[in-house]
Amino acid sequence: MACRKGNFLVLILWMLDLAIATQESRTDSIPAGDPRRCHSILNDKNLIRYESLPGNGWDNLMNKDAGIVVNFNFSKCKTTDDGRYIVPDTIYTIPIKSSRVETYAELFDHWTNYTSTTSRSINVGAGLTLTHFGISGKFSSESESIKSHQVDDKSTTTRVQVRYVRYTAKLQPDTPLHPTFKSRLLSIAAHIQLNNTNMATYESELLVRDFGTHVVTSVDAGAALVQVDEIKSTFSRDYSSSKSKISASASASFFSVFKISSSYAHQTTKEMIDQYLGNRSHSRVETYGGPIFKPVNFSLNDWGDKIGDDLVPLDRAGDPLFFLITPYSLPELPNSVVYKLIQSVKTAIEMYYKFNIYRGCTNIDSPNFSFQANVDDGTCKAPSTNFTFGGVYQKCNRNGGLSRNLCSGLDQKNPLTGDYSCPPNYEAVLIQESTRSSSESVHKCHRCWLFAHCCNDHTVYGSATYSAYWCVARGSVPEQSGFLFGGLYTNTVSNPVTRSRQCPLYFYPLNIGNDMKVCVSDDYELGYEFSVPFAGFYSCRSGNPLMIGSKSDSNLLKSTHTLDSYLTLSGSGKWPKGCPNGYSQHLATVENSCEINYCVKADAFSPRGLPPVRQPPFMEIPAEGFTDSSSYSISDDGLIWKIMTPEEADTSKSASTSSSDSESSENPGLSKGVVAGISIIATIACIVAASAIIVKYRKYKSLYRPLKMSAPLYREKTTNSPSRVQYGSQNEHQTEILVET
Repeated sequence: MACRKGNFLVLILWMLDLAIATQESRTDSIPAGDPRRCHSILNDKNLIRYESLPGNGWDNLMNKDAGIVVNFNFSKCKTTDDGRYIVPDTIYTIPIKSSRVETYAELFDHWTNYTSTTSRSINVGAGLTLTHFGISGKFSSESESIKSHQVDDKSTTTRVQVRYVRYTAKLQPDTPLHPTFKSRLLSIAAHIQLNNTNMATYESELLVRDFGTHVVTSVDAGAALVQVDEIKSTFSRDYSSSKSKISASASASFFSVFKISSSYAHQTTKEMIDQYLGNRSHSRVETYGGPIFKPVNFSLNDWGDKIGDDLVPLDRAGDPLFFLITPYSLPELPNSVVYKLIQSVKTAIEMYYKFNIYRGCTNIDSPNFSFQANVDDGTCKAPSTNFTFGGVYQKCNRNGGLSRNLCSGLDQKNPLTGDYSCPPNYEAVLIQESTRSSSESVHKCHRCWLFAHCCNDHTVYGSATYSAYWCVARGSVPEQSGFLFGGLYTNTVSNPVTRSRQCPLYFYPLNIGNDMKVCVSDDYELGYEFSVPFAGFYSCRSGNPLMIGSKSDSNLLKSTHTLDSYLTLSGSGKWPKGCPNGYSQHLATVENSCEINYCVKADAFSPRGLPPVRQPPFMEIPAEGFTDSSSYSISDDGLIWKIMTPEEADTSKSASTSSSDSESSENPGLSKGVVAGISIIATIACIVAASAIIVKYRKYKSLYRPLKMSAPLYREKTTNSPSRVQYGSQNEHQTEILVET
């Protein structure tokens, strides 16, 4: 019996060892730093990985998460202070131990004052080092919904919310970068170091597209209940001196939805609540985190009991993306390159902002109100002047010995004149002057031996310099003498008039700059409804002459004591860069770091809906990014490509060199058929020459070889005459040789 108990105990111990060994083998199979190892190390299977983490990229215009920019590691198996969640090594959490639920109501008279429910801090605070940060969050679905309702319903917005924040998670400084994000930065740095400026700019814009404009450094995690109401603006104006009554009525409506006791509510009258509900045009209830909202039998107590099961970000804070670029995070790079890399990424972020600024009048009550505008530029007063557009043209000059014409597509005549000029009473104003460069490899061969040709590859360089102009009226011009303006577009940016990369009906595109198309029409009857009032171009090279007052007044030029006369006589480089009163500026494109803007009437794009966000890149991909630096071996069918090692490349190069030496006599610059023909002819010629030499030699030997005879050739005639053999020509002097037979 004791023996059986001993065997049973041994079996139990063996099974326990086996289970431990199996568990250890499973743990060992999980990579180091993976959070799944922490369940075994901490011996707690109930641990949950913390999800509301900072460290990801953030698009601060659309309020959307982008790619991960820092590298998370769970090797230390850190947890929150209450031991409920596993957090990465470079994240620390601050538990909010207060159980107080925060409730408050807000009133927004204008959509530009509306703040994001879950991204307020990063929208307001993270753009202070950037220009034009005021449009942060304006392309989010939440912001666009508020704007549309306020404009279409002529309403004011109220928002009531209950928020419960459980944790605040923060990112440690100098956290290692994610490998993907870091490799993209190193690629940009390589282009900067190699002076590939265009490629560095292009990849910086791709970086912003993929990883956003900012990095999230702090996240408040918890849950919230939100109700957003739209009430008529007339009702809001009636209580403009006592807006607290509106907020109290909104709170009472919110509390009734979630069955909150009256102790939470602000005191207000039933009559006021009824007026509020009667003037409400739209209402939306949203839940963030916690259980799913159910319109029936949903109470605040039920929501509070299940908050801990589903925490979500309620607010985010962060920094611009280039704040992550430091000598510490990129020790591979020299400090000078790190600085240039910062500037390149910063410029790409600012360019993203600039391309999404829509200036105009944001006052809903103004007749000049622009629905698309997200930045007010003081143009709510209607313009008093209409300007005439005299068209555009572009000249191009090519240099170098390229076989292809770099000026192809860069020459543009003005249809109003049929030449590179402006119509009478119009003056040409420079928009942009730039250069397009390229190179090509030329294969040249020359005769170097009797039957050989030597060939070499030479690089040929060329460039094209182009200058773009627009035509501004000087003095009075005949009515309908110019063009109607139908917007413009590039290969990467749509036309605001059509919201696509094309011209409106009855309009024709004119090419200027590198890839900009200006839409013009002279059909004043059919094309007028698609046109927008135009007030000139300006760029880094030239200002806008229409900014100078009374330019058409001939007496202006006679005066030498006015600022306008000074600016007029100073040339386009001194002209003000901007738009006349009542006109708004819009960014057309950026060429070689030079911004080109154009001016249209402030409300010109209003009837065409909210503008879509313009995402980078804002330039065509540069050809310089596709140079080959590696050697490849390719299968005969072309389906398999393999990058060769340096040793394989050297071996292949040696074999290629010896092969080219052996084939040099066959003219490698010729086709295979011609080479084969030359080879056959040369072989036949050699055979014929050799045959002739052999025949001649044999003939020579046969004529001069010595004769060996045992008897004399000549002797006296006998009765028995010998046979007569005849050699030589048949003439009167014949030689007879008697041969004895």
